[in-house]
Amino acid sequence: MSHNEITMEQGKMSKEKEQGDTPLYFVRLNFNERVQHMIFVVSFIVLAATGFMVWIPETTLDFLGGAKETVFTVRGVLHRMAGTAMIIVSAYHFYYLIFKRAGRRWLFDMMPRPKDIKEFIHNMLYYIEVKEHPPEFDRFSYKHKMEYLALIVGTGLMSASGLILWAESFWDKFIIDIAALIHGMEAVLACLAVMVWHMYEVHLRPHKFPGDNMWLTGIIDEAEMKEEYPLHYKRIMSDPKLRKIYLTKGPKQDE
Repeated sequence: MSHNEITMEQGKMSKEKEQGDTPLYFVRLNFNERVQHMIFVVSFIVLAATGFMVWIPETTLDFLGGAKETVFTVRGVLHRMAGTAMIIVSAYHFYYLIFKRAGRRWLFDMMPRPKDIKEFIHNMLYYIEVKEHPPEFDRFSYKHKMEYLALIVGTGLMSASGLILWAESFWDKFIIDIAALIHGMEAVLACLAVMVWHMYEVHLRPHKFPGDNMWLTGIIDEAEMKEEYPLHYKRIMSDPKLRKIYLTKGPKQDE
């Protein structure tokens, strides 16, 4: 599509919006993706809570008396159940990326590109006030792609080491010790990444504080779309096919 065609299409959309005076909303996460995210979040929280319990000094829970052993037995069951849920939803996510049209769009948009390096440099220069404006991000910025790659690698390491620890009777002590080391260190790294990076980026930035409900609704309004993902916004507004995919009638509706 030529520059003139894009300009005409954007003008047409703006005129239609003015005539109807209807606010625009955009789909960021569809229902399938929100369910995947929810299952992953719940399993992650359960895994973190039950996993770090093994590092608690034994005397800390002496006040439970005879129930202490039962508590740790339940802890083990919950940890393995949450781990299984995370592995299943991760496996489904790969199925989703390959066999679902929306998943293939996600994978294509998430693929690293040379422009990500340019956007990173541009953004760093903007942070130190060398550049006047931040870069125009598409559907996923370099930050999303870095976090997504870290998530894939981290989940893979946690799943593999966790399965080894679960079936420790089949492995030599050396393998078990390595798996336990990887499992524990990756758990700390994952929790720090979520608390320091993801929570700030999604919920604690000044214009999002004290929280963003997009992970529940999957929808953002036009103002946020223009501010956060201006390039993606322009692509949607200039392409009728993308408008059918990403435009929605209201904050509680999506495809």
